[in-house]
Amino acid sequence: MLWIKLLLSALFLAYLGWTLDLSGIVELLKTADWQLVLLACFCLIFGQVLSAVRWAWLARGLGLTVVVAKKIQIYFLGMFLSLFLPSIIGGDVARGWLLARGKDNAGWPAAASVILERINGVVGLGLLVSFCMFFLDIPLLWMLLWNGGVLFLFVILLTAPWWWPRLAASGWSGKLSGWKALQLTSPEFQSAWWKSLPVSLLFQMLVVQAHVLLGMAVGMELSWFAYGFMVCLVALASAIPISFNGFGIREAGYVSLATWFGASAEAAGAMAALWVLVLLVAAIPGVIVLWKMGGTKVLQRVETGGSDGI
Repeated sequence: MLWIKLLLSALFLAYLGWTLDLSGIVELLKTADWQLVLLACFCLIFGQVLSAVRWAWLARGLGLTVVVAKKIQIYFLGMFLSLFLPSIIGGDVARGWLLARGKDNAGWPAAASVILERINGVVGLGLLVSFCMFFLDIPLLWMLLWNGGVLFLFVILLTAPWWWPRLAASGWSGKLSGWKALQLTSPEFQSAWWKSLPVSLLFQMLVVQAHVLLGMAVGMELSWFAYGFMVCLVALASAIPISFNGFGIREAGYVSLATWFGASAEAAGAMAALWVLVLLVAAIPGVIVLWKMGGTKVLQRVETGGSDGI
């Protein structure tokens, strides 16, 4: 699967390299406003800190004792690993393992906290897309389908206190039977879940604002709502595990949607290149955390499921 993902990413990037004016992209990057790029880095780093706090809230709601500062370190480590491991799941596995390490019976709550933190973020992403749609010339059918899906998702979330206990008591077993013990309908978790949702929305807005700054840096003029629609949809598409960490799909998505809104394809390509740079800069704290934890030995322990006293 790794080679298939690498191949698909290479094909997407090769197609973009063939269809776009690479010299034009290079010229845009040479004349980019690097102060705006730096501000975009701060937006993403601040957003990652907020996401780590959100993760801590959800973990506490599941009964885990966590220190927010430690969770922030682990979150940045997970972000770094997500960039360089075959999929975003790699970083999430490491986050869950490090959270559960040294705690009795913490495996399922730790894994659930990572998964539910991702789901909470997707809900915030969906809400932001719905909001942006009302300010854009989007086909009515697209709006109905998307907002219908978001509404259905909220119905599922709001009725969870009713259907989750019944599902847990239904006798389903197997490898996922550990979910039965999770107190997803407890007042503590429900409070943490709904308190985290505005943070997810704010995080997505910061990511969009980072892209707006990058677009401004290379002269790509689109409305904030067009950026929001584009960035959130591309984030969903690039999370599908069919490419190497979304590379290729993400860049192709930016170029396609930006040109659909009337922007220059080369400007969109330059913005996409700058976004990769911003991701790398924002992942630097994760490199420091990995080094302090013992380097690649930690990754080997994650793969084998071992534990130690770090």
